[in-house]
Amino acid sequence: MEGKVVLYDSNNAKIGETYTRRARQLVKQQRASWVDESQGAIKFAPGMEHMDDPAPTDMPSYDIDPRADKELMKLAKRRVHARFAFRLHASLLPILSAFFILIYALTDPGGYFWPVWPILAIGLGVAIHGAVYKLMFGSSMTDKITREYEQLRFEHSWVNSDDRRG
Repeated sequence: MEGKVVLYDSNNAKIGETYTRRARQLVKQQRASWVDESQGAIKFAPGMEHMDDPAPTDMPSYDIDPRADKELMKLAKRRVHARFAFRLHASLLPILSAFFILIYALTDPGGYFWPVWPILAIGLGVAIHGAVYKLMFGSSMTDKITREYEQLRFEHSWVNSDDRRG
């Protein structure tokens, strides 16, 4: 049960699971407290388990301050720049295609349609660029990186915490 924490109500009855990040938020808000040595479960304070909760317990909550987390900000910048570069590259394909076809139409309209070769070459470059972008920043890779990042943050937070039991 990687990254999950068991939830107990104030009567010690299991009521569900949540992500460790959300569990830490509940403890910080003093709505719950840790109940075991391995930090794998929290118990709600009396009356707190039924309060309106802005974030569902089965969804991760992201409240990271970009200024405080430089690595996450660096990744966000890389993604924005990569997305911009791909869109710029892809937007050049129709522009250059029209340019080559215009040259063809003005010089040799009935002859061999040579613009197909530079259009295919540029199209292949855009396709490769898109594939690399998808591999680096696609949803499955991003999800894996996010899970690993959250696990490392969780492990690191307990190493430096005064609340660590042991």
